[in-house]
Amino acid sequence: MRRALLLLLGIVAITWLEFDVFPGHSYLEGASQIYLPVLERLDTPGFLSRDLVATHPHVSYTIYDEVTLFLREGGGMSFKMSLLTQQVLCRAAAVTGVFLLFVAAGLGDILALVFAAWFQLGAVLHGPCALLVEREPTPRGFSFGLVLLAMGLIAREKPLLSGLVGGLALLYDPVMAAPLWLVILVAFLFDRKLRGLLRPALTILLVFALLLANLAQLQPGVTDSQPVFARLPADLAALQKLRTDYVWVSSWAGKYMWGYLGLYVCTVWAVTRVYAALNDLLRWLFLGLSTCGVLAVAASALSLDHFRWALIPRIEPAQLLLYSVAVASITCSIAGCRAAAARRRREAFAWFLVVAAIPVNAELFDLLGPRNRSSLLNSAVWILLALGLMAVMRYYGGKRRPGLMGVAPAFAVILLAAAGTGESSPRMDVNGIHTVAAWAESSTWGSSLFLFPDARRVIYPGVFRAESRRALWVDWKSGVEVKYSEPVGMEWWRRWESAMQEPFSPKRLEALLPLPIDYYVLKSSNRLAKIQPVFATREFVVYDARDLRQAPGPLELARRPR
Repeated sequence: MRRALLLLLGIVAITWLEFDVFPGHSYLEGASQIYLPVLERLDTPGFLSRDLVATHPHVSYTIYDEVTLFLREGGGMSFKMSLLTQQVLCRAAAVTGVFLLFVAAGLGDILALVFAAWFQLGAVLHGPCALLVEREPTPRGFSFGLVLLAMGLIAREKPLLSGLVGGLALLYDPVMAAPLWLVILVAFLFDRKLRGLLRPALTILLVFALLLANLAQLQPGVTDSQPVFARLPADLAALQKLRTDYVWVSSWAGKYMWGYLGLYVCTVWAVTRVYAALNDLLRWLFLGLSTCGVLAVAASALSLDHFRWALIPRIEPAQLLLYSVAVASITCSIAGCRAAAARRRREAFAWFLVVAAIPVNAELFDLLGPRNRSSLLNSAVWILLALGLMAVMRYYGGKRRPGLMGVAPAFAVILLAAAGTGESSPRMDVNGIHTVAAWAESSTWGSSLFLFPDARRVIYPGVFRAESRRALWVDWKSGVEVKYSEPVGMEWWRRWESAMQEPFSPKRLEALLPLPIDYYVLKSSNRLAKIQPVFATREFVVYDARDLRQAPGPLELARRPR
């Protein structure tokens, strides 16, 4: 009982540190800018009726919206609190799952907690633009955390619990959960020794698959019905390469894919080194999931880059590389610990180099010849972190200088945070947008339409839309819709090209006045002369479109006081 309580406290502490300190979390800085307007409109259909994002939801095959709306209505939570609650629980699931995987591989409780904490430092997957520890509260991030817990439970021979958690992951994001269930199904078919253990989990899978299909049929709101086997038109393919190039493997594979293949080779090598210490389920999970990640990239390249299958940008299979990176971190950690325990220090250091490279976001081959100052710094931090992991083994193995060795891991993590390698999403550009959103919510009609003509590609218009529940004519973040729908994507591009593509000027603002926009929000530096804004803060000024249309002369910028 005491051991279980201490382990629970350890998992809670790791979850709190990685959620609140490093790598942390974010809200309305990334994909949640797209999901929240959809949730707002599902909750209150009278709002955001003129917004491209809110009126074209793509949450049919996920319980993300149902759970969030239930917590809001049944639990009395705000949208932010309901999303962050799910995020914290799924982060805790990820920590628990990785801990169970290390325990199943024979590591002691303390080492399993240490390396589970190390795993939670996360990593940025350059190319497919995925995060090992997702900072935003998104369905894919929730599903990945639940998959890790399901892996840990099945490795500890808890098929019923694993099936329930894996089924929940399937409901949050079927694509992210699919590799786990595929590996379990293949193991069931080809490994007779595991059939009795895996049968309950597969029975639960069938139940959750039927539930997912029923939920999709009952999905409220407007959904875009796109043919499953449609081919991308050339103009939409070109637009996707401009706005969402990360879904096209050909745009990044030449630069980054060799590093991912290197991690895959390290995974296979590590599994062969510790093969005897792994149970049958761990072998299937590690080799199967890592292979799924690599094959998903090949499948994406073939089906999208070659055949232009329209379904691929919507499901983004290349993001399944998360499994290859995650499994590489876990298996190389196990191999390093085994080598260190056997006093094969050079081998252990080599494995820990790979483990340290993942949160540093370093290219695996940088040590062979750093190409610039940044890669040289990464390599230095990389080596120091590997030494810190060696220190963990020496400290908890009770070898030499326990006091000094106990400080080394903490020092290594401080170096990682100081290097800023975990930074993965943009920070807010202008904090004053919250004041403008509060004014818009209380002082304008719910159907009002806004435009930020001088915002260009920064993210604060999306924050305004989510917090004010007021529609935007166009903004850069909404451009991700080009992945989901041809009509919506082409309409977004038409609006962006006419309203935001060129730098702001009063003359361009005049050309926008015939549009059905009710309010224009400008930065204070672009305040207009002779026209009184309806609202102003230190950062922004808001103009009523009627006042601009009735201006006595050409629009001009106000002169700045000298």
